[in-house]
Amino acid sequence: MKDNDRSSNSNSSSNSSNKKRVDWASIDFNNIDPALVYDDDFLFLTLASASFVEILSEIYAGNLIQFFYDDKEIISWLAECWEKEEVQHGNMLKRYVQTVWPEFDWERSFNAFYQQYSTCCTVEQLEPQKGLELMARCVVETGTSSFYQALQHYVHEPVLHQILNHIKSDEIMHYNHFRHYFSKYNAIERHGIPTLFMTIWRRLNGIQSEDAYIAFKHVHQGRYQDQLFLQEDWNNYNKTVKRLARLHYPYVMAIKMLLKPIPLFQPIKKIVEWPLLGIAMFLSRS
Repeated sequence: MKDNDRSSNSNSSSNSSNKKRVDWASIDFNNIDPALVYDDDFLFLTLASASFVEILSEIYAGNLIQFFYDDKEIISWLAECWEKEEVQHGNMLKRYVQTVWPEFDWERSFNAFYQQYSTCCTVEQLEPQKGLELMARCVVETGTSSFYQALQHYVHEPVLHQILNHIKSDEIMHYNHFRHYFSKYNAIERHGIPTLFMTIWRRLNGIQSEDAYIAFKHVHQGRYQDQLFLQEDWNNYNKTVKRLARLHYPYVMAIKMLLKPIPLFQPIKKIVEWPLLGIAMFLSRS
């Protein structure tokens, strides 16, 4: 079936690139109120882990550039926009963590993370076809934009709230670009609906897993140097994530973003939205 949004999809990349870029210079780290966040161990672990993963987007960008070696438009955007903006996110989170929790040796923990994660992030992990990898990237950008929106809803510290809003805005723009490129390649590769849903499922199972786990482990080890890191630490953290997700996660937004690239008529998308929403909310409670 053909998506009745296809005409608008063709312009999504150019439209999103014309949107106003976020103003990182407006972030005043001197205005941070540490009292609102310092004692929040969950927030520290989350922000420090996210800063690790975001900064190493340069590795994933290199893999994607290698994968799309013959598409000058995509590799130009990846190198000049996507990679730089993702690394910027990491640097902003890093600076925030170092400002609020100066006792945490960010560099030492990051270097340990880099040594482990850099060997795991390879081109071989990408999807077998370009259209499917772009679909997978839409899933990842859905995950990051909804994650930062949930985190923004959770926090009360104004400077961090502003940082998270900026990151979320960037991630939505990235999603629009990847969706545009997916439409371009899917018009050639013509993947069936079941294949696309399987791609979504595979990436959902992998999102916030290996990279997040490795980052969390090294942040936790750096934070609690006198404790042995245990699987139970990760499990307990994820229980907290699920509990807070029930209060703050934008489920409707995420489901709509996941379905948007799929070439289905809009009425059919509306029909499947609510069952998927129910499944997502149920899984968050399990």
